[in-house]
Amino acid sequence: MKFRELKVLKLVILSSRFPFPLEKGDKLRLYHQIQGLAKHHEIHLISLSDSDVSKADLDKMKECCETVTIFNCSRMSSALHASRSIFNTIPFQVNYFYSKKIRKQVQAHILKLNPDAIYCQLIRMAEYTKDLPYPKILDYMDAFSLNYSRRVKHESFLKKAFFKMESKRLQRYEVNIAGSFDKLTIISEQDSKSIITSKDITVISNGLNAEYFKPRTQDKPYDLLFVGNMGYHPNILAAKFIVNKIKPLLATETKLQIAGARPSGAVRAFASEHVEITGWVDDIRTAYASAKIFVAPIFSGAGQQNKILEAMSMGLICITTPTVNEAIGAENKKELFIATKPEEFAKLIKEILADPEAFKIIGLNARKFVKEHFSWAIENKKLNDVIINCRKEKENA
Repeated sequence: MKFRELKVLKLVILSSRFPFPLEKGDKLRLYHQIQGLAKHHEIHLISLSDSDVSKADLDKMKECCETVTIFNCSRMSSALHASRSIFNTIPFQVNYFYSKKIRKQVQAHILKLNPDAIYCQLIRMAEYTKDLPYPKILDYMDAFSLNYSRRVKHESFLKKAFFKMESKRLQRYEVNIAGSFDKLTIISEQDSKSIITSKDITVISNGLNAEYFKPRTQDKPYDLLFVGNMGYHPNILAAKFIVNKIKPLLATETKLQIAGARPSGAVRAFASEHVEITGWVDDIRTAYASAKIFVAPIFSGAGQQNKILEAMSMGLICITTPTVNEAIGAENKKELFIATKPEEFAKLIKEILADPEAFKIIGLNARKFVKEHFSWAIENKKLNDVIINCRKEKENA
């Protein structure tokens, strides 16, 4: 059938994790993208999961998907899959999520659906779809090779060798896999520039609902706040940096809250009279609203830090690193503050806590910046255009 502009596409979306609840960046991105795409297309979601998905979470996705199919892959079997990297050149990151058995099931399911296009989130899922005869879009989201190369300097001697090797594998894979897809998307310019391929990569940032993340007038019992998936290595390193490097330079009574899912043992050990470790928070806005300053000393990782956008949208004064701001593009000393050394963080914190009114304009500017530059409606329209053009070009080829 000839493609028409107004035709609603049957769109298959693949993800390496079930998109709900929103405790990780890839889930948050995909959930909001699905919500936007569902306004125009018939969505068929296919996800891997290493645990049972609750009925409530399943129902949440069924609200915007025509069908939802989950393939269970235990962590033990995934670890065995990852061990294949000892014998092949595919990255551990890809082997971990790849099962030949599940691949057959996934492809049979997709062939039965006979979709108009496939949207594949992350290189982790590329092996499942790379040879299927449909218009295909790959969302790198982050440049994993950039993430791993940055982690090298923060790892122990034995881990350095692994991350160097994995970074090189990821670099090759990210370039080579591009040829198996018709369109490519990624979260930021810095990530795009790190993948050297002749194919164009469309930058599609994450958005933010500024009316959901808006300032609240209430008491702020915490001086400092850091939030995130606290089982994720760059976030663990950030928490260690705050507690071990920054906090000793501040007044003893300076109160810090670290909020977020899956705190590691190392993070939980930081709990004390002046440091609260919350774990999962049902409404993360309560954490943002209870703090005076958001501190994010993240030096590794890649992609876009949603936590910064959320904090800025709620009017918090944010202090972060050049690594984080590279993907955001805010102006230093106008919309946030940039620091690299513990002494620089501590100096800024002391100045802000001593005279919060003098720095109030920074929080106002931060919210304005986010509202003007980060919108799910705008970013989802970009994604929708990529998908529609992918289908058109494939049909006209």
